[in-house]
Amino acid sequence: MKRIVLLSLVFGSLSLAGQTKELTLNFHHMMAGESLTDSLVGTNNLGNQFKFNRLQYYVDDIEIIYNQGDTFTYPGVLLIDALAEEMTSVDLGALDFDSITGVRFAVGVGPDVNNLDPSTYPAAHPLAPQFPSMHWGWAAGYRFVCAEGVGSSAFNQTFELHGLGNGNYAMQTIATSGTMSGSDTLVLDIEADYAELVTDIAVAQGVISHGETGDAFQSLKNLNNKVFKSAEGNAALNAEELAFVDLKVFPNPSNGRFFLEGAQGATVEVYNALGSKVAHKEVSGPTRIIIQDSGIYLMVVSQNGVSTTKKLIVR
Repeated sequence: MKRIVLLSLVFGSLSLAGQTKELTLNFHHMMAGESLTDSLVGTNNLGNQFKFNRLQYYVDDIEIIYNQGDTFTYPGVLLIDALAEEMTSVDLGALDFDSITGVRFAVGVGPDVNNLDPSTYPAAHPLAPQFPSMHWGWAAGYRFVCAEGVGSSAFNQTFELHGLGNGNYAMQTIATSGTMSGSDTLVLDIEADYAELVTDIAVAQGVISHGETGDAFQSLKNLNNKVFKSAEGNAALNAEELAFVDLKVFPNPSNGRFFLEGAQGATVEVYNALGSKVAHKEVSGPTRIIIQDSGIYLMVVSQNGVSTTKKLIVR
């Protein structure tokens, strides 16, 4: 899978010149390149064959990363039933932006609502009581994922993976610039390969794991790191790539004065179009970078062996 640093996407992101657009997020439910069904046979990295007969999970805290690292938050929580439809689509709302660089979300239910009473929600709400149940109990809250099916070459071994727990709630960030649909809608397509959900899990042996540890935890770990990628082929960013996810440079373009945030302890170097270094900074707090001449420059931010780049425009 192709991996790229999220904030370097400003070089190739879709520029929309500050227009207000509708945002649509699509989750495509697949396995090994085919649309997921309960009859589709998958094979995991252990060589175990399997089929799903239930695959439900929550997605919460959806954020769209746009412009110079700003975030737009969708207020709702999704309950995805991957076997019920080929694609789960959600209208996120409208946003005025120049470019989109990524989408961030968590599999599960956020700690702010995970331990609340399901009966207080209207029946149509994703957090209302479900059948089969998606709620584990008062202390642990909701099941973040319910993955059930049969494994082995004879498909005679039942497996159940119910992962949960506030301690297992984690955000993932996927770099994507989206694609335009018509003149007023930007579509962000996320592809899910559910064969990856059971990576390192011996589903051919009839695994039953409910809770916050063991194979139930592994299924959540896989959902947070292996299952999802963008339509461009970008998987969830790893820890090093996320080192500069809070980096902000503004205004950009500017008259030559740029302010830098989110790079405490980093080294910053700026190069002109000829490759000559025109600025060098050791960041110890809010930092100002001054460039005298108009043009396009490349800023390289480095820390602990990890680097990211941004394009600076001086008018």
